[in-house]
Amino acid sequence: MGDRRNGRIRELDFMRAFAILGVVAIHAGSYSEAIVGPSVIPLATEYIAHLSDFAVPLFFIISGFLLASRPLERKDWGTFYRRRLMTVVPPYLFFSGVYLTYNYWVLGQTDLVQAAWSILLFDAVGVFWFLGAMIQMYLLFPFLSAWLDRLSARRQEWKLPVYAGVLYVAWYAVLAVAGYGANEIVTPTGDIGSRLVGFLFPGYLLFFAIGMYIARAPSAASRGISELGRTPMAAVMLVAPVGLLLLDDSWFLWSMAVVPYTILASALVYRASARLAARAGPAPRSMEVVGKYSFGIYMAHILALAIAANRLWAIGLNAGDVSFYLLLYVMAIAISMVGLFLLNLLPYGTLVSGVRTKDGKRQKLLWWKNEEDNAVRPS
Repeated sequence: MGDRRNGRIRELDFMRAFAILGVVAIHAGSYSEAIVGPSVIPLATEYIAHLSDFAVPLFFIISGFLLASRPLERKDWGTFYRRRLMTVVPPYLFFSGVYLTYNYWVLGQTDLVQAAWSILLFDAVGVFWFLGAMIQMYLLFPFLSAWLDRLSARRQEWKLPVYAGVLYVAWYAVLAVAGYGANEIVTPTGDIGSRLVGFLFPGYLLFFAIGMYIARAPSAASRGISELGRTPMAAVMLVAPVGLLLLDDSWFLWSMAVVPYTILASALVYRASARLAARAGPAPRSMEVVGKYSFGIYMAHILALAIAANRLWAIGLNAGDVSFYLLLYVMAIAISMVGLFLLNLLPYGTLVSGVRTKDGKRQKLLWWKNEEDNAVRPS
């Protein structure tokens, strides 16, 4: 990953863009659940959702890679924790407040005790489990980094993802035996146990560890990517979602299958990102901006989807129309980015928007007016 600009690894911005576009596609497609009667749309949206199953794991991989790429000494742990938590906690609290306010005024959810639990358990809106998991990764990282330093001295970096993989398999096996299913884990419920297991670190540490391994053993990772042909990778990635769809009824089997799929998809996404980073023009620059806004889009897109869906319903489009999803997808991304841009204009907006520059100033959305303002956003 050698294309740098103002301290950024540009390929990572493009990879973030692919990841967040996949996340939005998953949730835009969920509106097809409202279709009653025969239709190919639900099948198409399910396929697209599983095609995008790599998206959130890729965010963990990128974060693990970035953090492990920088040396961390024991005396710097306090500074590390402060900086990492400040990148996640203020945006999380702000957007939790936004969603809880929306739930109160629009949906009539007035239970304040439930609202407090929602903040503590990272489910003010369903996608916030990722923030809970990422905070745990930040808390664990200094210890993992110190361990990886010792492994690297013996050229045994591979042990970190292998041990994380063992934990991953054991975790989902225990969940399967305990009777937790996919719907119970990813959907907020009154069961605190179900809400907790949805974001606890054993289910996601493997992807974070893969990123750390790539940072410390880049030559091995590069060899692995180069050994996979472009055409077979693309073909397998297009077929694999069918298999993931068939495994939907088995949370354990799906969790096992998504790991090799994520690795394959991430390699393909990296290759596509490297090609985009080497190109100029509006399309690559637009993707790069989407990548820089990815964290903020992740936080805002559920509300943006709701706003866009209401506008589309108002003009007579509904879940049974193919054009509904195309417009919903584009509108949700646009609403999210414009909202984040406006939020960054406010005092302390960069603290809560998730779109920040290295010096804390607002990130320019109008890249065609100022292409030099491409600063570092925290991982």
